[in-house]
Amino acid sequence: MTTEDEKTSRLAYRPSRRQLLRDATFVSLGIIAASCAGTTGTTTPSGGKGKKGGEFRANWPMDLPPKGVWNYYGADPILSGSYLIEIVYQNWAIYRWADKKWDYLLAESHSATKTDFTIKMRKGVKWDNGAEVTSKDAFTTYKITRLVGSSIWNFVDDIDLPDDYTIHFKLKNTSALLERNLLRTGIRPASVYGAIADQAWTEFKNGKTTADDSVKAIRKALQDLVVPAPSANGPYKMDPSSLTEAQMTLVRNPGGLFADKVNFDKIVILNGDTDQVTAPILAGDLDYSTSFFPIASEKAFIQQGLKIVRGPFYTGPALYFQWEAAPQFQDTRVRQAVAWALDRDQANHVAYGESTQAPQYMAGVSDTLLKAWLTADQLKALTVYKKDTAKADSLMKDAGFARGSDGVWAKDGKKLEFDMVYPSDFADWSAVAANIGDQLNKWGLKVTLRGAPSSTTFVDFRNAKFTLSFASWGTGNPHPQASAVRPIREWNTQAIGGGQKYPVKQKTSKGDVDFEALLVQMEDIDEAKQKDALNKYALAFNEVLPALPLAERFNNAPINDQKRVAGWPPVDDKIYQNGAGDSFTLILIMDGTLGSK
Repeated sequence: MTTEDEKTSRLAYRPSRRQLLRDATFVSLGIIAASCAGTTGTTTPSGGKGKKGGEFRANWPMDLPPKGVWNYYGADPILSGSYLIEIVYQNWAIYRWADKKWDYLLAESHSATKTDFTIKMRKGVKWDNGAEVTSKDAFTTYKITRLVGSSIWNFVDDIDLPDDYTIHFKLKNTSALLERNLLRTGIRPASVYGAIADQAWTEFKNGKTTADDSVKAIRKALQDLVVPAPSANGPYKMDPSSLTEAQMTLVRNPGGLFADKVNFDKIVILNGDTDQVTAPILAGDLDYSTSFFPIASEKAFIQQGLKIVRGPFYTGPALYFQWEAAPQFQDTRVRQAVAWALDRDQANHVAYGESTQAPQYMAGVSDTLLKAWLTADQLKALTVYKKDTAKADSLMKDAGFARGSDGVWAKDGKKLEFDMVYPSDFADWSAVAANIGDQLNKWGLKVTLRGAPSSTTFVDFRNAKFTLSFASWGTGNPHPQASAVRPIREWNTQAIGGGQKYPVKQKTSKGDVDFEALLVQMEDIDEAKQKDALNKYALAFNEVLPALPLAERFNNAPINDQKRVAGWPPVDDKIYQNGAGDSFTLILIMDGTLGSK
């Protein structure tokens, strides 16, 4: 499944954690490099400890019809953004981050050259209506991806179907981004979307683009399409009759992928997020949840004997400085001073608990990914900004600032006084903002906290209407380029109003750097070139600090292994290193590891 970059304006924390999972996964539309694809995964599930039968209980917020729709491309698709949708609509493959390998799902194999990409499908997989899943369904899906503006089409020139179980992509460009783009696409039925897909395809073949009115009209028709009932090609299907304000049930789809391998007879999805499911979790009515829980709730879960998974989420809040509205921060020394003045671990603990820590390397990419991509010597070259107010003060003085009688830093009669905006509907970010604001005020950078809904703050950010503001760094993707683009492109050059307006060409102690050129080099299919670009990017980012990553969210997902479900790996198992875009729970259900007690 892929989504459009614009959805990143709604990074979801409480109460809309679901959108965060989408953003953490898909903000750059599935970037992965050749080095992450060195091995292909198993083609059949391996089985696990669980028994057949019983049920798995999870949660996700759902709107009932008519607001919630069965049209996956509609305004509010039921289960959209959830890992649970992939149990219903299967992708070609799913990635095991720690092992750097694919587990094939609908795909049987795939191959790639500089000019061609081919996927071979499994035979015999059935839609819930009994029809076989074929390459026609896949072709329909990719026609739709072009209609909705997927970045896949930056690389794909054309598609053909050699047979009913093969789809072939003719490439106009080659890139490290492409493999994941293609393999993590969920296949939809031609019987539902084929007619609209064919209309769009005809327009494209006639030279039209997504900017033309005729294509826009087809896209609106797609969004408005009334789909009377859901479909499925996975081992489970949605039961519309079970959908209530309280829950919905996924039942077995006998002909779906791995239907004979999965263990549970049904999956029950409670309707709700953090506030709605905390009590059911404590009562033993949920087996697993991806919701974000306050520290107090987490402690209560542990007291109940539940296990907490704390895998990295690869993203979190960062502090951005608007280049034109806050010109004092154009001086790298001032940015570095702010970094040295802060105890970011303290802020991380306030939001996510004592067992977590802020990103140590301050390179715009999660420490976990940097350790996987860079050498030990390269990591040692990065400055670890642990709180040191003496260094912070020295840098400020070197930059010509002095504290006034009120303790606030000033230069040429102008005090460092700013509003600092944050999304007030993100409970964890709000906690970080309060802590960081307090630290900055005590140090001498006077900030006034301005909380507003994320729907407002992110729009204002993109339109350059801020001085200091919170926005995201990093994303849940195994290739670091997906994280690296965020401060340089997403919140900057590609933002509709210019965003932070940070110049992508900067001077560093090691010479001039062009961040945009490094992002392009990270897409090269040559692994050595990717790593070289990442190393240069990390060094430059760590020095000139286009943004200050303040905290990193770690999963605090509760797992109940006492009541219904057997087979959960130990909480330190490498499977939990997977980001949200390759759900470890989905893998464990699909390969038969999880089952009933």
